[in-house]
Amino acid sequence: MSAGLPRRPPLAMKLWVAWLFRRNSRARAASAAPGHAAGKPMSIESFEHMVRGRLRIFLRHTWLVAILGSIILGGGLWAAIYFTTAPTAMRIAAGPADSADVKLVRILAQKFADDRDRVRLQLVATDGPKQSAQAMTDGAADLAILPSTLVTSPDWPVVAILRQNVMALIVPAPAATAADKPDRKAKGGKNESARNGKSAKGDKTEKTEKSAKAEDADKLEKVMQLAGRRVGIVTGGVATRALLDVVLDHYGVAPAKVEVSLIDPQNLAAAVKANQLDAIFVAGAATGPAMTEAIAAAARNGEAPSFIAIDQAAGIARRNPAFHAVDIDAGTFGGNPPSPDDTLTTLGFAEYLVARKSFSREAVSTLAKLIYSSRLALAAALPGEIKIEAPSTDKDAGAVVHAGALAYLTDDQKSFFDKYGDDIFYAVLIFPVFGSAIAGVASYFRSTRRTRRLRLLQRLLDLVRKAHSAPSLEALEQMQLDVDQLVIAIIHQSEHEEYDQTVQMSFSLALDQVRFAIATRRDALLEGAGTAESKSGAKAAAA
Repeated sequence: MSAGLPRRPPLAMKLWVAWLFRRNSRARAASAAPGHAAGKPMSIESFEHMVRGRLRIFLRHTWLVAILGSIILGGGLWAAIYFTTAPTAMRIAAGPADSADVKLVRILAQKFADDRDRVRLQLVATDGPKQSAQAMTDGAADLAILPSTLVTSPDWPVVAILRQNVMALIVPAPAATAADKPDRKAKGGKNESARNGKSAKGDKTEKTEKSAKAEDADKLEKVMQLAGRRVGIVTGGVATRALLDVVLDHYGVAPAKVEVSLIDPQNLAAAVKANQLDAIFVAGAATGPAMTEAIAAAARNGEAPSFIAIDQAAGIARRNPAFHAVDIDAGTFGGNPPSPDDTLTTLGFAEYLVARKSFSREAVSTLAKLIYSSRLALAAALPGEIKIEAPSTDKDAGAVVHAGALAYLTDDQKSFFDKYGDDIFYAVLIFPVFGSAIAGVASYFRSTRRTRRLRLLQRLLDLVRKAHSAPSLEALEQMQLDVDQLVIAIIHQSEHEEYDQTVQMSFSLALDQVRFAIATRRDALLEGAGTAESKSGAKAAAA
């Protein structure tokens, strides 16, 4: 290409356009009838020329460009606002079905929907806490409601403490025996007892003392006495065989020596009535329905059940930080007569709402705000089951708090300008630099275009000088071809950029001057050739 012609398109554009038209040509060839050659594909230069021409025509419609630009700008702003304010879906694993944990998730989900907040809760129903922990491990849930005994991963920080669970080893009230009935009859009839005589009275006293001694020997009061006994674990809550084994192992009772069975809460009263259980193991909120129903099922003949104290609870808590020692005050479990009848020492453990450490801080902060601001309403909706507490934010706390919950608890929630203020500030500082760079690049391209115009004009002027001294008609013909090429280059360049009237006049004068010089030199050469021929003819005639 000559120095005055426009520069070729970039290599990337060449490759893309070549691939595009090669594909179109193949499609046309495939769709053409057999025996007919496919049409010749458009060249890259023609395609670029067509695109640039249509773009220039489009840009001349100012209003259309302004409207289209406004639509694009508005669409971009809408997309940015939509994606930054779109609700965040949070999957919470909880179970079993119809438990207090599942009810809590449903209540929170409804509150978020009513408030039209940026958080949407989705319940991932499981069969129990163990399955909920597995859902977190498998990535099927973003949050989960788990007891502290199952929160084993440091990647599951705590959002809130939903309640404090306690363990209870309940000993059912003794059933009425045949020996008790005569005793009650004896107490009811003084006259009949007096007629039996002193010997009968002595025999009765001896039997009563033996019976009392036997009952005292069989009475369950310590954990060590569970060896060889039948213990029923109440299902549907947080009580598990693993929790019972923790207690048995600490007291040196081999779990294999304890006959353990799982009892549905609905079948617990029938099992107690049939004397199928020596003790009942239940865990949950101290004032929750699970504990209340188990104690009611263990009561018989108007007599309240008794409890086995875990008197070494403090030692177990030191060995396992997931637990803590609890002293349950008399009458906490309710009932008539009240249960327990005295302060009861046992083990307790927290029920946590945990979230993935990598989960959105803003979303967890919003969730924490809703939970803590609604804790009284949640406690009223689930009486006895929910008592929300904030985890310790100390550095040496036993549980790690999620960054989003920590931001809310420490009043460190960031506003829009807190989060993006520094970015905006640096953008304001850096934008002028980029603006200057863009202006410099644009100026460079403008100067490049001006240089190309000057080169084209200079070539025309050079051709004027060469035309005056052209040695032959063949040289003039080559100059005419060069002029035609320059005219094509000028037309192409005028399509890329606007030429003002001065530039157009300069090119017009230069072209006229070149044509005039070529025409004048051609006439001179032709005239000189004719004179030489006439002289040579005259010499030949004279000879």
